Amino acid sequence: MTIRPYFRIGDVMAATANQAPVKFNVRVNQYRYSYEDLLRIWQDADRLGYYSASLFDLLTVDALECWTALTALLAQTERIRAVPMVLANQYRHPVLTAKMVATLDVISGGRITLGIGAGGSRSDTAAAGIAFPSTRSRCGMLEEALTIIRRLWTEPTVDFAGTHYRVTGASIEPKPTQRPAPPILVGGHGPRYVLPLIGRSADICNAGSNDTVGQHREYATIIRQAAEAAGRDPDSIELTHNADCVIAPTHREYELLVARLAQEAGITSARYQEDRLRNTLSGTPEQVCNRIQEYVDHGIRYFFVVFPNPTPSETLALFAREVMSRFENQSS
Repeated sequence: MTIRPYFRIGDVMAATANQAPVKFNVRVNQYRYSYEDLLRIWQDADRLGYYSASLFDLLTVDALECWTALTALLAQTERIRAVPMVLANQYRHPVLTAKMVATLDVISGGRITLGIGAGGSRSDTAAAGIAFPSTRSRCGMLEEALTIIRRLWTEPTVDFAGTHYRVTGASIEPKPTQRPAPPILVGGHGPRYVLPLIGRSADICNAGSNDTVGQHREYATIIRQAAEAAGRDPDSIELTHNADCVIAPTHREYELLVARLAQEAGITSARYQEDRLRNTLSGTPEQVCNRIQEYVDHGIRYFFVVFPNPTPSETLALFAREVMSRFENQSS
């Protein structure tokens, strides 16, 4: 399978004419979702042309386990990519993670992106009885894990002796289908440890939520500096945008939808707009397209979209028909 090219991180500063396609991910936070609901969403997204879909990785909440569910969903879809958002590194040894990804990549015909992070949920980790060291230590663990994982995907055997992991004569077969390897997305927050780690080690950056273009510029600067210091080409790193989305066909229908969501949240519509929808991709399709265009104009071409729960099929269809279709031809 040929992976679509990443846009250049420098394009966040100034968009160029030669860019990758605009892509959309359905980001599902599967808390209290039945498998039937997940399957409906994924099959709808697959049929409608979404590039990818994702699930979160938490152990002690009322939700289906991420990797098991992703495996089943890939088996029941045809073209959509799967992105765990994101695996907590300390929940699985890197050799196990490398083997899991390689296996699912083979089974799915190359439809997996490894989304992974240093593990940000202190409460979930503590409830599971797993150690939760400092951010610095966890990011060090993640960086070593990524080194091991990449080498296992591309080398016959691996010896590695780091601060956190030691591997002797490790190997995995079969190797992943994607060449040279599945892309690695690193998700998280923080300019001190996470963003520099992304610059040194990731293919795709997934940081923040409902951020402005200005905030993405700041991320890009930190990532570029770290990549250059590590001898990497910063233009090989793809930035993504996470955004909540409340969308309706008309302004009147949008107002009614916001009123219903506000009532369910126990707050006024005005408060809901101010607290929940600021900087989101929300409104009529035209308004949503205009918001997306602001990011596209600055080079961001991969959007992770969170729709209200449980994601309605008609919302997925509306977004695909009225929003995604307008960006189909904005590619190189």
